[in-house]
Amino acid sequence: MDPFGASEGNLMEFYHLKTLEPHTSWKNDSSVHINLEKWQDASPDADNSYDILKDLLNQQQRTYEKEAAQNMNEAAMSNVADPLNNNMMLPLLNRLQIPQKDKLKYLVNTKKFNVKMFLKDIHNRDSFEDLTRSLDTLDKTLERQSDELKDLVQTNFTKYVRVKNRLDQIYEQFSMRYTPSLAPGSIDANGGQLDVNELGDKVDDAIRATTLKLKPLLETNRKMVNYQATKNFIEENRDYFNLTTKLKRCLDKKDYSNLVLEYAKAKELHNQLILAAAVAEENEMGQVVNRVPKVVDKVWSEVEVVMESYRQLTWKTLLCADNEESQHDFLPLISKLLDLNVDKNPIMAWLTVHLDNFEKQLQETSEQMFNKILKGQQNILHNKAEADSDDHNTASIQGVDLTYYLSIGQFFQDTDGKSNDELAFRSLTAFQGLTDSPIVVEMWLLFLRYINSLEKIAMKFVEFWEHVQNFLDGVYQTTLINDKKKDNILVGDLKTIDGHKQFLQLEKEQVRHLRHRGEHFVNTLANQLTLFFMSSQESLSQRATITKENGSPQDYGFIPPRANGLSCLRYLPKMVEPLLKSITKLAQLGISPRALEISKKLVSMITDRSVAAIASTKLRDTSNFYKLEDWKVYQTVHDTNRSELEYGITHFPEIVRIFQEYSIQTTRDLLFAFEKLPVLNGISIVNYPSKRSLTAVEIQQLISMEAVLESILKNAAKDKDNPRNSHTILTLTNLQYIRETTFPQILQYFDEAFEWNLREKKLELFSLLAKMESSIFGNYLSDLKINIRDVLEKKYHEISWATYTSNSFRANDYVIEVLMLLVTIHSECFRIGPQLIERVLRETQIFISKYLFESFKPFVGNLSSDGLLQVTVDLQFFQRVLGRLLERDTQVTITACLQNCFQNNTERMQRCIKETEPIVSSNLARTSVQFAAFK
Repeated sequence: MDPFGASEGNLMEFYHLKTLEPHTSWKNDSSVHINLEKWQDASPDADNSYDILKDLLNQQQRTYEKEAAQNMNEAAMSNVADPLNNNMMLPLLNRLQIPQKDKLKYLVNTKKFNVKMFLKDIHNRDSFEDLTRSLDTLDKTLERQSDELKDLVQTNFTKYVRVKNRLDQIYEQFSMRYTPSLAPGSIDANGGQLDVNELGDKVDDAIRATTLKLKPLLETNRKMVNYQATKNFIEENRDYFNLTTKLKRCLDKKDYSNLVLEYAKAKELHNQLILAAAVAEENEMGQVVNRVPKVVDKVWSEVEVVMESYRQLTWKTLLCADNEESQHDFLPLISKLLDLNVDKNPIMAWLTVHLDNFEKQLQETSEQMFNKILKGQQNILHNKAEADSDDHNTASIQGVDLTYYLSIGQFFQDTDGKSNDELAFRSLTAFQGLTDSPIVVEMWLLFLRYINSLEKIAMKFVEFWEHVQNFLDGVYQTTLINDKKKDNILVGDLKTIDGHKQFLQLEKEQVRHLRHRGEHFVNTLANQLTLFFMSSQESLSQRATITKENGSPQDYGFIPPRANGLSCLRYLPKMVEPLLKSITKLAQLGISPRALEISKKLVSMITDRSVAAIASTKLRDTSNFYKLEDWKVYQTVHDTNRSELEYGITHFPEIVRIFQEYSIQTTRDLLFAFEKLPVLNGISIVNYPSKRSLTAVEIQQLISMEAVLESILKNAAKDKDNPRNSHTILTLTNLQYIRETTFPQILQYFDEAFEWNLREKKLELFSLLAKMESSIFGNYLSDLKINIRDVLEKKYHEISWATYTSNSFRANDYVIEVLMLLVTIHSECFRIGPQLIERVLRETQIFISKYLFESFKPFVGNLSSDGLLQVTVDLQFFQRVLGRLLERDTQVTITACLQNCFQNNTERMQRCIKETEPIVSSNLARTSVQFAAFK
């Protein structure tokens, strides 16, 4: 044999080495450790050779067993089968992803075999029928192994008997040859036999070896007995072991009613089994306790696992935040959870989840809508607005579109014959058209969406709090108990009811907590609405309230930028009225005194800010109504003093009247909102407006009416340099109509709406109106008189009165032209303002007569004879043409002028008048058509 032909593997295996290059010593690197230290000082002889060999063999055997356990590979495990179904274990362990180091715990042929882990992980899903079949398989296997064990014992029984006989003979020999004088462990002279004491040790070793061989037989027998007892126990309690399967089947089929019923039966069965199978024994403390078989606890833990799944499903269903569920939805779920012996109070859990959900909805809705509102606000501000122009031809102011006021009459159609009250209660909601520019309307709709969202949340909270109140009053708890009795669950057992008492009866702290949460919701809603209604258009983007107000529409962030007053009247009530209704209902819930106080302050703030916003936009728009004037006759109306006269007015007075009345009615509806709101439990947070509020509304109303006059004055100022036109006449007719009709109607409407007496007061408003009317009319006359003076001066001074001669004595041009000018004025006024004709002619003829009186003064006593005749013809013709329109003052002045010309010779004057009568009549006949307007 070649000593160098061995492989490295053979060398390591032969010398039991881990490596062929040891770093320290053979002892540390050797794979086999044999401890022979106790034999180092002993010499092998007949006394110790056997012991040394035995110790060496035992150590080697333990080493082999250890290596076998450590080196058990896939090949070794591949032949191991499941004792319950004879399936190979290795594929199953790999499929279950059992770690390599734990696989021995699942192999029945190893010392590390763990029965609990084997059943828990390998056979956790076996049904009762599967386990029964497995037990039958195991039973057959044990019977087969028992037969094999019997054969083994029978085969070796003869050897055992021989060994036993031989040992008996050895004992006898030792007894016969026993020599007490011999030292222990010595050899006698007859045969060198061992000492009996040594023999005892050898026999003990033999007995131990025999016991080790018999132990598996005894263990097998014990297992068979335990198996038979287990089998009988399972068969006797078949229903109990089938509980998990039944419950899982009900759960999978969503048959929850039978699931609860089966669980009730299971608890009863479990209690009976505990009483029947319990065994009394002492614990570690020395106390006697009843021990229940572990399999019972195992089965019941599986039952609880199934029921825990149902508990979680029930919890999930109950705590699903559905704000529209009724008591028929959640009370059965609460009842089921109480039956399932939950640790957490389902009533408080359900209430808490919904309260959290309401607060979350408030925050999320406000956050989302605020972002959209700010974006819409920026779109309006960045949109190119039509700016005011110097010629005032555009109907907008700072980007506010006023043209929609021209269609204000379409908002209230079919109003003929209806009283102001009937008209007032008509709403813009019936009108389908636009009241403002589309981009502003979009912003209003965004506001409405935000307010409607908050109002919807608030109303759902009101409905939810009714459930809370029923729990606080114990109504729902009584319903739960009665339902349990009807279902034969409690059967009137008050002790069972007491088991749920901790959940069914809310503690004082829980009641305080619920009311605090309700109060917190009201406060959160109030904070969101306060931020919205108390912000300015500038501070809204910063999500802050306004710090300083100046009365302009920009102070109100809940109004879109550049919104006109008409859209404000249309959309603001749609925002405020639902809020007042929902906040009132919140207050009437009686959550807490603080919640009631918060609600009162909130509605007061919303109402005051809304009324102020309406007044602000109305004042701004009214002050700029002059831009709506188109100077076209909108309608003709009767003069209140002379009903036979009709004069024309523009659209302006009607726009003012309708807008004022509608704003009055809207303001009134906001301040008297309590009339439409119910009073519940004596709670009404919207009360009759204070006198201070009504006085403020009165002042705002008068200011807005003064703004109407201011607007008219702005238009009149544009014609200041050229007042003699149709614009001035229409302005005067409008002022007259406003003075006689529009303002009185507005004041009457205000008094009826607010039960006030504004019309009876002596208002400076009408004095201001009269001054305006007088000023504009005076300016018109001033311009007219200048024109008359220019005509008279031009034509009058063309005549040389001292040397004047004539044969025809026709009316002179200065008289004809000035009368034609009056005809023109008559014509202008007749078409638009006939009631102004008399006033204009009265003032102008007096002016003409006075002008002529002063003009003829220098020629007194210096007039030629023909000149006197011509003066008489001219002045008489002037009086005759005016006819019935001739004023007494004019007649007196002209007569005085003639007397001066005749140097107070009345007789001569009268004679001349008589002589020129035919000439005057001839001139009248010739010009009758020209001056027909004066007839």
